[in-house]
Amino acid sequence: MVLFAILFIVIALLNIFFPALGWHLRYGWMVKGESEPSDTYLLMTRISGVIVLIVFLFIGLPVMLR
Repeated sequence: MVLFAILFIVIALLNIFFPALGWHLRYGWMVKGESEPSDTYLLMTRISGVIVLIVFLFIGLPVMLR
């Protein structure tokens, strides 16, 4: 379970600090030529990463470590 928690935190941090990476892995390979995620997509990815990380740290992690 600790490995799952570490993996979850790492993925959330990647979404916060490198949101374009997730876009390129999910959508970038389908697009021919130069294409970048919109600023709104990057902002929403960061915001959702912060929310998920906060919820996990305050609810998920204490339940896992009981």
